[in-house]
Amino acid sequence: MTTPIDRPTAPPIGSDLVTEAAVAAIAPASAAAREADGRIGSATNQPFDLTEATPSFGALFPATRYFEIDSKIAGARFSAWVTPPAQYDADPAQAYPVVYQVDGNLFFPTTAPLHQPGQSDNMSPQIPFILVSVGYGVQESHAWPWLRVRDLLPPGEPVPELMTQAVELTVQAGLLEQGEGDRYLEMFANPAADKFLGFLEQELHPQLAKAFRIDADNVGLWGVSYGGLFAAYVAIKRSELFKRIGASSPGIVGEESRIFDLYREAVASGRDYSGRRLHITLGARELAEPGIYQWLLARGTAQLLGETSQHPLSGLEVSTEIIPLESHLSGGVPAWFSFLRACYRRG
Repeated sequence: MTTPIDRPTAPPIGSDLVTEAAVAAIAPASAAAREADGRIGSATNQPFDLTEATPSFGALFPATRYFEIDSKIAGARFSAWVTPPAQYDADPAQAYPVVYQVDGNLFFPTTAPLHQPGQSDNMSPQIPFILVSVGYGVQESHAWPWLRVRDLLPPGEPVPELMTQAVELTVQAGLLEQGEGDRYLEMFANPAADKFLGFLEQELHPQLAKAFRIDADNVGLWGVSYGGLFAAYVAIKRSELFKRIGASSPGIVGEESRIFDLYREAVASGRDYSGRRLHITLGARELAEPGIYQWLLARGTAQLLGETSQHPLSGLEVSTEIIPLESHLSGGVPAWFSFLRACYRRG
């Protein structure tokens, strides 16, 4: 693991995004500001300038530590943003549950700022836990939408043609080099969620367990979309590490998904899943509105839920929630909190 490093800043917002209507709306305030600036400037003889700066990672996320780790199992480099609970330093002997969140490049900055305050939410209080958001490091963070296909899909999982088309169109648009595009297409043909799971269980978790006070019997996992597919895969595989699992809008595309073969094999094995929980969520608009997500995700998710009720895995506790009003994109963060309410609610 390496020491924490700063994240790159976002590109500046161009003036072309300012509309005439917005300019008209702020004109009176701007005039007042200029008048005030003139008064103050005349007294100090110093203009007031807007200074752009680059905030440090610590300034943006003061409670989080950032690491990168090379995986021998997956043959790749990953990142881990680790955010402890607010009371972590209060009792040096106290161990805490840990929840791993995949697609960290997307979900870390949207959920980590709410992690510590969420544990004092009187309406929906959470059990204090360590949040670990797993993603891709500085060198490959730009490619996380493609790399996740390699890491989150079970071996043999078919990739929809539209994913291949997306890569090809990106290459044609000059936004991706042909060689890099070919590399991603090869990944699509050989997904390796088994290797990514091995990385989490055998490499990352043991390292974090040395550095943080982790309750070894209370380890969770959450993902959305292909991350949700990965979470369902981990639950059905009966991971020895992950016991509380959230699969949000899982990318189960059609009956040809490997998930259903794996599920039937798990039922036939007769293995005991006691002490394990799977929480499945879906955005209401994914389910109810005609469109690509209805046939890409909603039907597969509904079929999985049907399997869990008609042919339950012995001892596995399954819960579900339809997230009102949300789409596939907007439902990610609400689904995260649905998972916490189901699996990490206090009291």
